[in-house]
Amino acid sequence: EYMGTSLRFAPLIMANRVGVDDMVMLSSITESSIADNLQKRYKADLIYTYIGPVLISVNPFKMITDLYSDYNLKIYRGKFPYELPPHIFSLADQMYRHMTSNAENVCVIVSGESGAGKTEACKRIFQYIASVCSAASDVVRVRDIILQSNPLLEAFGNAKTIRNN
Repeated sequence: EYMGTSLRFAPLIMANRVGVDDMVMLSSITESSIADNLQKRYKADLIYTYIGPVLISVNPFKMITDLYSDYNLKIYRGKFPYELPPHIFSLADQMYRHMTSNAENVCVIVSGESGAGKTEACKRIFQYIASVCSAASDVVRVRDIILQSNPLLEAFGNAKTIRNN
């Protein structure tokens, strides 16, 4: 075990030493230090970074092996944000736990320019929620909601904008 996780996950944790996980920890918080940290992490395929409670995602424009694997779905379940490297599954887990423990609706704001990966981020949040629903009826209900909302997400994701015209 390494930091409470299996050794299979340790290489990602060790690789995560590139830059800082949470940019609040930067010695100087300037536009250039933030850009430099994001660039270092991006080059190491570490596309997720925190800045306080906010998760920043940089679109890699390629597939990153095992980033959204079933293993990662399982390992982020029930973990606090700083126990593991930043990931969309960590955000989804926080959201899901808040929603179920407090019986309250939750809103996640996904923002970015055209091509930033907003639609993909939403799909990954849905993937996580669908995987953690325990009752078979919940899984079916969540799956149906996701399938019904996917065309809407795709429509927004493929919308013509000034940037992609």
